[in-house]
Amino acid sequence: MFRFSNAAVRSLLVKALFLGFIAMPAFRVYAQSEQSPAGLTGSWWVTVTLYDCNTGVKRPPFTSILLFERGGTLAETTRNPTFQPGQRSTGFGTWSQSQNSTYRASDWAFIQFTAGPFQLGTQKIQHTISLNNHGSAFTDDASVYFYDAAGALVQQGCATATGSRLR
Repeated sequence: MFRFSNAAVRSLLVKALFLGFIAMPAFRVYAQSEQSPAGLTGSWWVTVTLYDCNTGVKRPPFTSILLFERGGTLAETTRNPTFQPGQRSTGFGTWSQSQNSTYRASDWAFIQFTAGPFQLGTQKIQHTISLNNHGSAFTDDASVYFYDAAGALVQQGCATATGSRLR
């Protein structure tokens, strides 16, 4: 059976801590700053215009906030006046870069109850987002799908949007 002296244990602990501090910078996670190449990552104020995919007839614009996190997750909320208060949940989804300044995203929200043109079920939005050269604004072409509680497609539409980075 091995027996370690207190001095040997202390020496071993000091060496382990020292090596840990040396190796730590390799594993450090840096917070996003204006100097970091954020790409789409961050919070965005978005102006959305829905339109009929077949006729092109536009509806009045409304605002949303989108949050793109590192690692590819997305959260969004909207002020679309067509929804009744509490009718639509916050949306959650994923995003990825498809080309240099082009991204694809998909998010889902629950339609909590039937009212107006929407029935109980879910909403899915599929985005194609183009970021400007400065990373301060984007344009978005989106397809919007509504599904009933059984998962059947009941309504769809199109949207364009412009986003500006929140600072």
